[in-house]
Order: sequence, then C-alpha cells, then structure tokens
Amino acid sequence: MRRLMWLVGCLAMAGCSVLPGIGPKEQAPAASPTTSTPAASPGPGTPEGITSFLADYVKRNNAANKAMSAKLLAGYEGGSSLAIDKAAYLSQLKLGDRDRDHEPFGYTQPTPTAATVKGGGWFVTTAYWKGRSETSKEPTYLLFARDGESWLQMYAPDVFSDQAVDELPKIKTDASGAAVEVAQADAAGLMMSPAAFARSYAAHLVGKGTAASKSRFAADRLTTGAASTRIRMNPYAKLTESARPAAAYPSYAVRTADGGALAFTTVERTRRYDVRQGPQRNYVQQKNNGFLPGKYYTFMKFTELIQVAAHIPAKSAGPGQVKVIGSYSGITSGSGH
Repeated sequence: MRRLMWLVGCLAMAGCSVLPGIGPKEQAPAASPTTSTPAASPGPGTPEGITSFLADYVKRNNAANKAMSAKLLAGYEGGSSLAIDKAAYLSQLKLGDRDRDHEPFGYTQPTPTAATVKGGGWFVTTAYWKGRSETSKEPTYLLFARDGESWLQMYAPDVFSDQAVDELPKIKTDASGAAVEVAQADAAGLMMSPAAFARSYAAHLVGKGTAASKSRFAADRLTTGAASTRIRMNPYAKLTESARPAAAYPSYAVRTADGGALAFTTVERTRRYDVRQGPQRNYVQQKNNGFLPGKYYTFMKFTELIQVAAHIPAKSAGPGQVKVIGSYSGITSGSGH
C-alpha cells in the first residue's frame, strides 16, 4: 500500500499536545477480493523486464488497495512491508475510510536494470512514486525476494528529501553482473556488520547508547525527528520508549562500489506517553490512526515498524559514519486510556 503521509498539528486547546499522525493517501471503497496469483518473473536484467515487472506489481498493489484486501496484499508483499500495510488497512477500516475514493498510483523512471544477488534470491531497484497529479522528487527503494514462483516486495523505503539522488550508494556487481550479497553478521571490510548496525541504530533511535556509539551515525530525519518530539512532548507527558531489531522480518544487504554496504532492516519501536497531571488538563492524541481514536488523558501506547535503508561505510583508519538514507513505517498496534 503506497503511500502514507505524515500529518503534524496541535488542536487549539491550552496545554494540548498532538503527536504526528499517519493519514492514508490511498483510500479504498468496498470491493470483492479476488484470488491472488503469483507475481511474474521480473527479468531484471533489462529495462523492459523491470518496467514490465513493476507495472504488474503496481496493478496488484492498486487492486489490493481498492479492495482493502489483506489476501490480495499477501500475493505480492511479505516481511515487514506486509505487516505495515495490513495494519494500515485495519486502521483505515477502524476510521471508517472504506467509502472514500480510491486513487491509483504508479511508479516511473525505474532503474534500467535491477541489482540481483547471485542465485537470484532477491533484487533491489529504485523508482519514483507517481500519483494522479504529483510525482515524488525522491526515489523509493523497492526490494523483492523470491518466494517459490512468486516475487514479494519486502522493503519500500522512500529516500529522504535531503539526500542527493546522485550521491546514493552504487551497488557493486561481480564479473557475472550479480550484486554481491553481505551476510548479516559479516563485518569484513565494513565499519560494522549489518546486524550490528540494526542493533546500534535501534538504540540510537530512542536516544540510548554511549556517546561513542551515537557518533558513529550521521544525523538523519528519523533520529532528529524523534529527538525533537521528545522535547516537544515533555511538558505534557512522560515518554517511555524502546526499540529493537524486528527479528521476525528478514534483513538484506549488498556491497557498494565504494567498499561499503547498502543495508535494509526493520526496527520495532514502542512508545508510551503517560500524561502529566495538574491543574491544566493535558492529553495526547495520535491523529488519523484507527488504532488510537480520540484523546487520551491518562496514557497512550503504540508500536510501529520502521523500515530503514542505510549506507554502512568501508572500514578505514579515519572517522566514518553510517548514514540512514530512507525509511517507510507504520503503526501496527495501539492502546490508551
């Protein structure tokens, strides 16, 4: 399901505090789900092959969005992408959004050839999201993994707007033209292994870790946004948060031409806001999310899955920093009082 957009605001009430909400851009009227069929082979070695494959993927995606069907969704998505988007459907249903008009989307300007790892188990490409009247200025990474005769979209992080597209890491290929996969525990020639990155970044995202550990990461929109939210919310609620690598979902990594690695992983973050009580009645609210309707005057708790794409630099004598360059996320559960 693409896309979701962030909405930020505060109700006109003294002492209020409103968290960023997630509002669905793809809305769906009721429809009857049909049986999903396996996604076709991408033929990623040619521009025609990847273009045809993405066209089929978009067709399936729009059909699932229109029907708001988790069954259709599972025919072309897997991993954390499926978990995030199934939760988005449920949130929309809870909000009563089924009757809104469905706006189809597409992808344009795909990478001419997809980077496929040796053995053909998965590949990654980029393309630009295109709506009815707008086209994204930043590309989206699209990672597909083979599941029997099908291809499932496992990651779809959007590149951050402050990331220069011409500076995105180039993927290394071997003599056969295949991308060079990096095992999650493999730190050979890298500043850290993909698995170590996932653990360290999860801690960094919630403001934990040593100063030395934090210095290993370049500033990015996720961590700076999280830090800003902590400060903004503190007068109104006490925040308790935790994050960890979402081990239930697969992670992937490939070597880059500069000797580093391009890593895709999922972080599970849980946040609980306990409203500060006093003469002024405060509350917290998550806008446009069916798991968290209304205002919460005692506490609010929710869990979200966050996909990240990151460049891990090559190990060197000089200082280096891991840079998170894109993300895709969604709330998967919530409660409050």
